[in-house]
Amino acid sequence: MPTKRAIGSQYESEAIHYLESLGFDLVIKNYYTPLGEIDLVFLKEAKLYFVEVKYRSSDAYGSPRDAITQKKLNHMKQSAIYYIKRECSIYTPYAISFMGIKRVGDDLQFDFLENIFS
Repeated sequence: MPTKRAIGSQYESEAIHYLESLGFDLVIKNYYTPLGEIDLVFLKEAKLYFVEVKYRSSDAYGSPRDAITQKKLNHMKQSAIYYIKRECSIYTPYAISFMGIKRVGDDLQFDFLENIFS
C-alpha cells in the first residue's frame, strides 16, 4: 500500500503537468521552511505562485478545498514570505494558490485557485 507521502508526490506531479499546460513554469517542488513545506512554486509572467496541492479520492472526508483551514492559510503565507526573503534578490509579486485534485471515476478533476487571498 502506498504511503501518504508517495500518494502526495504522485498528485503533485499531476498538478505540475496540469499547470505547465497552462503556461506556468516550475521553480521548485517541496521547499521546506520552519513553518512547513511549500508543495510547489511556479513562475508565470514574473509572478511567483506558491501552490498547496490537496488530493481526495472521494468526498468521504470532504472536498480538497475543505483541507485549507485558516491556520493552513497563515502558514502558507508565512512560508511564501520566508521563501522570498531567502531566494529572491528583488521584490517579487506573488500569489498563494491552491490546487485541488479529485478522482471522478477514471478521470482527475482539477480545481485551481490562482490567488486564495483575493
